[in-house]
Amino acid sequence: MTTVRLTCAFEYLRQELNDVVRLFLGDVPISESEGALHITHTHEAAGGVWIERVTDGKSVYARKTPAARGELEEKRAVKRAAKTALFLLMRDRSGINPPWGSLTGIRPTRLMYEAMEAGLSAGEAEARMREEFYVSAEKASLLREIIEMQRGLIDPPENTFDLYIGIPFCVTRCAYCSFSSGEIGNGRLTEPYTDALIREIRGSAEIMREKGLSLRAAYVGGGTPTALSCTQLGRILDAAMECFPNAAEWTVEAGRPDTIDREKLLMLKTRGVGRISVNPQTFSDATLKLIGRAHTSGDTLRAYGLARETGFDHINMDIIAALPGEDMDMFTRTLDRVTELAPESVTVHSLAIKRSSKLHEALTVAGDSHNQADAAYAADMISAARGTLESGGWRPYYLYRQKYMAGNLENVGYAKPGYACLYNIGNMEETACVLAVGAGSISKWLFPREKRIERAANLKNIEEYISRADEMIARKRELILKD
Repeated sequence: MTTVRLTCAFEYLRQELNDVVRLFLGDVPISESEGALHITHTHEAAGGVWIERVTDGKSVYARKTPAARGELEEKRAVKRAAKTALFLLMRDRSGINPPWGSLTGIRPTRLMYEAMEAGLSAGEAEARMREEFYVSAEKASLLREIIEMQRGLIDPPENTFDLYIGIPFCVTRCAYCSFSSGEIGNGRLTEPYTDALIREIRGSAEIMREKGLSLRAAYVGGGTPTALSCTQLGRILDAAMECFPNAAEWTVEAGRPDTIDREKLLMLKTRGVGRISVNPQTFSDATLKLIGRAHTSGDTLRAYGLARETGFDHINMDIIAALPGEDMDMFTRTLDRVTELAPESVTVHSLAIKRSSKLHEALTVAGDSHNQADAAYAADMISAARGTLESGGWRPYYLYRQKYMAGNLENVGYAKPGYACLYNIGNMEETACVLAVGAGSISKWLFPREKRIERAANLKNIEEYISRADEMIARKRELILKD
């Protein structure tokens, strides 16, 4: 494995430049003091222009940018120029041309919106992504399609917020999972967790009333919310809907088919939940066993059929590209089965193997790279999914990226017209204030006048959260009522 020594002129650039190196080399060790490959960044100011140079000792790449004023603008200008110079160096020495070019952030749509706010048309903004950030034509056109799908949906009405309710329990832990959730085990924590969560919901509702805000869209995620008993999940929904009435949208992740039964589906339906997820991930039983899912493809079909029988007319299904051991034929079979079922929305994930996951540990022991080895066929799978879904009438409506993702690709939500999830758009594009309750959840509050976002994180440990739920309410009060 290559090791990298990276020196840079500004400490705030270090992580940004590390991320560019990892676009090409994967999760390699990078330090300031030692490494087989030595990369140096320097900054020069001359005549109102800043010059960012990057060298590996053999080649030198430089990018110029007009000198900016104001700390944030200065850092932004230097960051973009330095990252681009390093990208060009790494691209030319490796021969690799990442589909997202020099971009390492999780929300590339922001750059499209930024260009359009500056007066560019959607077509001109798409061209800018290709020319300035070296994004491939395929990915740039994807961004443009998403912008078009979000028209009229991206900006929530004034004096509204979105709600996230976190249920950190699963029946088993997937091998690729790094979320702050735990296996439900004997269930001893579920009842005290339900009580603590309801207490936090009610305390948070007081804050919203003081602020004069109303709920737009709510999302119950996890973990697996339906891992709770029907009574427990019903109590949570009753409390939330009483505290936050008249929402335009309620989503509940009923994602694990082995946790879905008629009783739970009827409970959700009678409470007015309009959107649920039934997530196969794959229709290969061998792969499901390998990744730690305690269900079969038959369970997915049964759960989906029950949801339709119960009257749900907005179902989402998640699938994952580049799962261990899967080839294009296996992924295509999953894709074909999903399109036959015809859910209203489909989320296509690129496998991201985080360092805290079981799968990362297994691959590390085996000596395998965990985010570059499957790049070529992951890209083929993602392209195939886009082609198949768009030809079937689904359209991309949101996108985000993660570190350690196969092929440095992306997750994309597709929906039939009229079925885009409001919560997903507001959260992913960071245009909605999000009140988040539950262990491991993070409230995200927008301060538009100052053009900033602040966060208040809840404790991840379930037992600590249960004993300190009142403290989580206090954190929100400090964040939301500060102005």
